[in-house]
Amino acid sequence: MVKRLAAYVALCALLAPLAVAAQSAPPSSAPAPVPTPADVQALIEARVHDHPGTGIVVGTIDRGVVREYLAGSAGNARPLDEHTLFEIGSVTKTFTATVLAELVQRGRVHLDDPVQRYLPTSVHVPSRDGKQITLLNLAEQRSGLPRMPSNFAKHADSSDPYASYSVTQLYHFLSGYTLPRDPGASFEYSNLGIGLLGLALARVERRDYATMVRDEVWKPLGMSETRIALAPADRARFAIGHDDANLPVHSWEFTDALAGAGAIRSDLHDMLRYLGAAMGHGPLGGAMRFAERPRAPLASNLRIGLVWWTDDKHRLIEHEGDTAGYHSIVMMTADRSRGVVAMSNGPEVADIAGRILDPSYPLTPQMHAAALSDDVLSEYVGTYANPAAGLTYKITRDGRQLIARIVGQPAAPILASSEDHFFYTEVAAYIEFVRQHGRVVGLILTQNGAHTPAYRLGSDGKPLASHLEPAYPPVVALDAATLAGYVGTYVDDGLAFTVTVKNGTLYTALRTHPAYPVFASAKDAFYYRVVQASITFTRDAQGRVSALTLHQNGREITFVKTP
Repeated sequence: MVKRLAAYVALCALLAPLAVAAQSAPPSSAPAPVPTPADVQALIEARVHDHPGTGIVVGTIDRGVVREYLAGSAGNARPLDEHTLFEIGSVTKTFTATVLAELVQRGRVHLDDPVQRYLPTSVHVPSRDGKQITLLNLAEQRSGLPRMPSNFAKHADSSDPYASYSVTQLYHFLSGYTLPRDPGASFEYSNLGIGLLGLALARVERRDYATMVRDEVWKPLGMSETRIALAPADRARFAIGHDDANLPVHSWEFTDALAGAGAIRSDLHDMLRYLGAAMGHGPLGGAMRFAERPRAPLASNLRIGLVWWTDDKHRLIEHEGDTAGYHSIVMMTADRSRGVVAMSNGPEVADIAGRILDPSYPLTPQMHAAALSDDVLSEYVGTYANPAAGLTYKITRDGRQLIARIVGQPAAPILASSEDHFFYTEVAAYIEFVRQHGRVVGLILTQNGAHTPAYRLGSDGKPLASHLEPAYPPVVALDAATLAGYVGTYVDDGLAFTVTVKNGTLYTALRTHPAYPVFASAKDAFYYRVVQASITFTRDAQGRVSALTLHQNGREITFVKTP
């Protein structure tokens, strides 16, 4: 859910204050129809249509009726089917929570037990003001531990980041870490915390994580096709993951240090069994309902139990997972009468699951990254600096992927929305490369409305340019009548987008937030200067403006003009 909300906000928010609009817009007054099986099939087929080599599998349980949906490809020689394996990423965390719930109900552990009790005496788990981190703090992600340990990235392979992070490294981090707040004080999503929980529970059971989760969850539910380590025979049915640019990526391996946070691979056949248990059925139904029960607030309309999230607005219980090339989610209605599991080796699926269970659930605008040639990508590789801002950028290539790294910070991929224009996928920021006489001489980082230049350094270490300016298309003059035709209110899933004219300039705004000018590059085509984004207007058969599409960060949202 964290990634899904962030993606929608990043597109809708032309500046940071507009982020509220994407989450606070009132729902449409007219209830949407419940998706039919044909609607679901059409939805997943549309999602994979522009992503060759990728596929989506969906399973639903509706008052005991089970249905399966398949679309696309596994990306390998084997056809996509219910036995195709996917990485399920952070959905693994719910398996860790299920084990915790089982052990609590059997009296093996208690939620208020300090995690220190289950680790070697040589390991010092940080505490604060006499308050120790408990198993409950870890499961509620309120431990005070960060998302990832600070020593994680030092020796990590960016294509397989968890593979080399050891239990010894985890213990070393814990022993030297100082908590910034009391355990239990506030929520912070933490792969580290749930990984530590899985490790501690495995030590309670005197087994490694994979053996523990197999014995405690997979076997009781008959999940015979679920794995962590893959045998050669499993590789044949393992879907090839694809990143946001639809490029094949390496799968992720885990050691026991963080396995409990994201190591499991599974298929639709087994995950439907897991979904049934999550809905309260079978030998683990009681434990899973215990884990799912909300215990602490997260944010507006959101609460957390033992790992599981409850969305009170849509009355859904869920957890999703994302790795470099895979997406997954398990979701059910609050009364547990209907549930969905969805997995893919590329496209996002969480919003599809939400739409299946709640017709008012908004679909996430989909990303469409531009494909640039190897020669063009190579033009950007180099070092860029702005000493006054304390900024040094290293731009490198990893195959067909461009990697940006601000010195002193982790590297991150950037995707092209067009030539010379790139965006980050995890934060609302973008990079425009600046050319002079056809040569790339610098870049401009735009984030939160601020433009920060960085000058490309030559082989002698000196800047190739003395001044950088964003390259804007020429402004085309439109007459007053044409501009007036754009004025109005445009809506999408309750999100209102208003267009006005002032002194011959078009302004757009999301709901009641500030309006920003847009400039015409052609009739019906406008662009922003405060951020890398553009708007195109669509006309009906009579030539009247009927909709607008906002293009930003490789995503698009279409808003329909109200009468």
